[in-house]
Amino acid sequence: MAKNRNRLIRAAGGVVWRDESKQEIAVIYRDRYDPQECCLPKGKLDAGESWEQAAVREVFEETGCRASISKFVDAVDYLVGDRPKVVIFFEMLAVREEEFVASGEVCAMGWLNPETAVAKLSHDVERDVVRTCLRRL
Repeated sequence: MAKNRNRLIRAAGGVVWRDESKQEIAVIYRDRYDPQECCLPKGKLDAGESWEQAAVREVFEETGCRASISKFVDAVDYLVGDRPKVVIFFEMLAVREEEFVASGEVCAMGWLNPETAVAKLSHDVERDVVRTCLRRL
């Protein structure tokens, strides 16, 4: 059992721009862990899935947006309990917005200007990911 607790959690997600103007990014809201936790869309890789495939899938599942990857942004790591987690973030562009459907993981999603997103995101590592994108503009 100790072996499973220390197994690396691999996840991927995105800083998803609504359009080419890069004025709004997608954020999601979760109430599973902390009321109104605001974060970037991300999730665990499925078996046999690449980081890029997982990012595109997770963005769609959590926002309802079909998105394409523009470039790598950053890799962040932290502990979830006693398990290490690595999340690879990509800069992405929404190519088609479909209807958002709330799930057991995500209660809402929205589009925020990047500065507001930085202020509202619940986790420092995700604020830093958005700041990295802003420095590249």
